[in-house]
Amino acid sequence: MCSLKELGLSDNKLSGQFSQVIQNLSCGCVVNSLEVLYLHDNDFTGPVPHLGGFSSLETLQLDVNRLNGTIDKSLSRLSKLESLSLDGNSFTDTIPDWFWDLSSKLSYLNLSDNHIKGKLPDLSLRFDGTRVGGTSIDINSNHFEGSIPPLPSNSPFLNLFKNKFSGSVTFLCSISENTWNVLDLSSNLLSGGLPDCWLHFDSLFVLNFTNNRFLGKIPDSMGFLNNIRTLNLHDNRLTGELPSSLRNCSQLRVLDLGKNAFFGEIPTWIGEILQNLIVLSLKSNKFHGNIAYQLCHLGFIQVLDLSLNIISGKIPKCFNNFSAMTYEICSNPTIGFAKSILVAPRTGNYYMYLVNLLLTWKGSENEYKSTLGLVRCLDLSSNKLDGAIPEEIMDLVGLIALNLSRNNLTGPITLKIGELTSLESTPSLGTNDDSDTLEDEDDQFITPGFYVSLILGFFIGFWGVCGTLMLNRSWRHGYFNFLIGMKVWVYVISAVNIAKLQRKFKN
Repeated sequence: MCSLKELGLSDNKLSGQFSQVIQNLSCGCVVNSLEVLYLHDNDFTGPVPHLGGFSSLETLQLDVNRLNGTIDKSLSRLSKLESLSLDGNSFTDTIPDWFWDLSSKLSYLNLSDNHIKGKLPDLSLRFDGTRVGGTSIDINSNHFEGSIPPLPSNSPFLNLFKNKFSGSVTFLCSISENTWNVLDLSSNLLSGGLPDCWLHFDSLFVLNFTNNRFLGKIPDSMGFLNNIRTLNLHDNRLTGELPSSLRNCSQLRVLDLGKNAFFGEIPTWIGEILQNLIVLSLKSNKFHGNIAYQLCHLGFIQVLDLSLNIISGKIPKCFNNFSAMTYEICSNPTIGFAKSILVAPRTGNYYMYLVNLLLTWKGSENEYKSTLGLVRCLDLSSNKLDGAIPEEIMDLVGLIALNLSRNNLTGPITLKIGELTSLESTPSLGTNDDSDTLEDEDDQFITPGFYVSLILGFFIGFWGVCGTLMLNRSWRHGYFNFLIGMKVWVYVISAVNIAKLQRKFKN
């Protein structure tokens, strides 16, 4: 065992104090040889104990356990440590300042899905900006707060999703060159305008600013994001018309601009140039005008959500050109971006960024991530569309959600709708309702008044009869005499008919 370099015990149901595991490993000579320790996806508990003796350790994966408490300072003495995963545990305290001294050595740091609080230091000074491949940093789903500090320019993966960061992101304009692939600042408290300095971010694959408080217009310089695959600005306070410079982002797969205040007509260049789109969500804005036939060029589109706008005119018949919506089976349940990170000559980390999307499903809004690739959705509800429902839509046999409700559609519903066998959610197809809610028509009947009436009806009906019988003796006797009489009558009738049938069979 003195030459053991890698120990993998991950994906089991091992339990107990993590300190005991380290103590057992420290008793032998393996403490000097061990380079890789995989203990993730178990049930270990307790703090991270003294680890200074593991002088050769390069990779330490302790994610998805129940570790809590403190992290021993001896971790900073692991001079060869390059990959550290502590995500999916129960750490609640602030990160001590000495911890960030590890940064210059690491190629991968994951602290996500804990309850860590506090502020971040200037990460651009703590991480080695000259390191080949940079350092991937994932601290999503914690309680970090304050402004976002300058970030290392050579980090391919930066995920700060779901924290409490506030203020502007003007620091981005101080970065002249970078090698970022993924930048996720979604679900924070960020505000101000979007920076107009995207010229040097042409390596970005994913940019996610969802669920913040950004306002103003989309800057023209976003058109320099030539390699962008996912642009998500959902649920902010952005306004204005979509800049024509976005036509340069021809590699886009996912474009989610929903829940803002954009206006104008839906640009024709979306269908003419962004033909790789898989997801297009413009829901809950102020777009008006007709649906241009150029959108029919989106042959790969799986989710098209134009709901809650002021779009008028007729539904284009060419929607049957949405080829991806004609497939009933999809082999890939996710939509995302993946990359491997080389940590040591023999080992590496593999991260995948999965696109998530909020969709209205059966009257409620839900988030789809690990199954988004299976969704085929067409939502044109809550607009001012008129005319008949094109029969060509019924060629989209892969649809599992079709919502045309709250429009001014007329005419019969074609019998071919029965061919959409994959449908799981089809609200009323042709109602005229000015309501801005996304509830199904049937759900509008279920109101608080309905439940009050139901309860009152039960008490009045039940106690109106039973209470009277309990309080009035003569009525009670009369009621039970009636039941006894009915019982005797049923018995006599049954006995007579049975006797007649027996005689008939004997004859």
